[in-house]
Amino acid sequence: MKLNIILNYYNFCKNHNHIPYKNDVLYWLYIIFIKTNIKKVKITISIVEKDYIEKLNKKYFQISKPTNVLSFLENINFFKRTLLGEIVLCKEIIECESFLQKKSLNAHWAHIIIHSCLHLLNYNHKNIEETCIMQIKEINILNLLGYKNPY
Repeated sequence: MKLNIILNYYNFCKNHNHIPYKNDVLYWLYIIFIKTNIKKVKITISIVEKDYIEKLNKKYFQISKPTNVLSFLENINFFKRTLLGEIVLCKEIIECESFLQKKSLNAHWAHIIIHSCLHLLNYNHKNIEETCIMQIKEINILNLLGYKNPY
């Protein structure tokens, strides 16, 4: 069965340099979702600045600090095999993390998008067991994309 991905992709940053190409993101999404039972994915990815993601983090999670990514599951219908979700990425934090962790920027963008999509699929890291399962999934998907283990 064919996987149908609809991607709404927005950059709300003043600096438009070093963000992933939409076609790269579509490929990453394809690799993430192809082996799931999901057959239709409609996802919005927004790249924002630090002050905006901090406001969202405070509003929705009561955390008064910026973060690299927030994921919002709008709907998952297992009967129709459809997933609707939104991912908000902070360009400044992702770039800083990439530099500090000595990772290629593109690999780090891919990792953060994979991580956030796994959250949409109900993977979490609330305890050590869940963390290990989620990290193994991330590593396997990154390997399929030709990127190294980020851990």
